[in-house]
Amino acid sequence: MPVIAFIIYELIYRTDLTNQPKFIPEFLGQREDEEVVSIMFKHWFVVVAPMLKAISIILLSFAIPIWLNFAKFIFTYGITTVLYYFWMVFWVGYMVYQYINWYRDQFIITTQRLINIDQRSLLHRRVAEVELDKIQNITHIIKGLSPTMFNFGTVIVQSAGANDLMLEQISNPALIQEDITRLVKEATADKSVTATELIDFIKDHRV
Repeated sequence: MPVIAFIIYELIYRTDLTNQPKFIPEFLGQREDEEVVSIMFKHWFVVVAPMLKAISIILLSFAIPIWLNFAKFIFTYGITTVLYYFWMVFWVGYMVYQYINWYRDQFIITTQRLINIDQRSLLHRRVAEVELDKIQNITHIIKGLSPTMFNFGTVIVQSAGANDLMLEQISNPALIQEDITRLVKEATADKSVTATELIDFIKDHRV
């Protein structure tokens, strides 16, 4: 099952913050003076349940016909063979679908803003963003047995004049909160310096 092995590897690898690549590629809509700090995914535990369900059904679909001794019947008649293969392909496709949805559900942190890409289905995507210098408060929540055990939760970003940005089911939310807070301070400091320079410029050129 190379597809299953690949998906499991990707789930664990992509959600490990220590595996962030040294070079992060550009994304669609990136500004010219904007740099990507991090691209994050939801925790692998989020898709464990549907993946385990699909794997269990696939394994049972192999085992039950052999155990009940009617595997020969399945492959004797054309229609039963087609239905059997369709059933197996459906569940493999279900796993691929779950993986694609998880992979395309991303949180992007840049030097200027936070971007939340919520991939609700293959044909339904919702994108929300907030500028770093507009952020007023950042909190995180870890609630429940599984989130506490595997250290994932929700980071809530509150901003001026906009709805809260929710980074849900993300790995190590406390660390993410610290990183965003640091970037917000840097963005605010840069803005303050720019404002000071502007005031000085006006004073110097006052008639």
